[in-house]
Amino acid sequence: IIILVVAILCLSVGFSAFSTALNISSSANVSPDATTFSVVFSSSDSALETNPINPKKSPESIVATPATINNASEPTISDLSATFTEPGQSVTYNFYTRNTGEYDAFLKGITFQNVQSQSATKVCTANPGTTDSLVQAACNDIQISIKVGNESEATATTNNITGHSLLQGSSEPVTVKIEYLSNGARADGDFSVSFGDISLNYSSVD
Repeated sequence: IIILVVAILCLSVGFSAFSTALNISSSANVSPDATTFSVVFSSSDSALETNPINPKKSPESIVATPATINNASEPTISDLSATFTEPGQSVTYNFYTRNTGEYDAFLKGITFQNVQSQSATKVCTANPGTTDSLVQAACNDIQISIKVGNESEATATTNNITGHSLLQGSSEPVTVKIEYLSNGARADGDFSVSFGDISLNYSSVD
């Protein structure tokens, strides 16, 4: 019995004297597909639809054009336009942004851009026969504003929005209002008003 125990002990010691190490080296490259992040415009809050957006007019008798949604490449809503005849009139466009991507989206800011080839976000131009100085005075009383979700109404460049999320598959309302303020200055003839584009800046991180 003693010899057997010793033999087993020596055998176990002999085996424990041999060892080896296996090393596994690994790496991975992660390149997210930018197309999986997607926020677009919609005419519906429950599904992605791109029907024309008919504005709410005040008074109903003024002329205004339906807005058009185009989500190809860079999502755009265009053709927001109205013809005012006196102060106190307005048009309001109601539509939605919708998160169709694979990430939650965060609204980071709202940017009012300059009119193309101009150095101002609003340009008023007198038609022939209209006094330009009166037009510029009335111009100050015609404004455009935007409201996104529960954010405050914005009428100028808005930055550093935090904590504003748009979850995957969800929508939130957007309201754009063009208004000729009550008691606004009047011109002595026709004139046109051009506004620069408004950009909603969304990111995958807050």
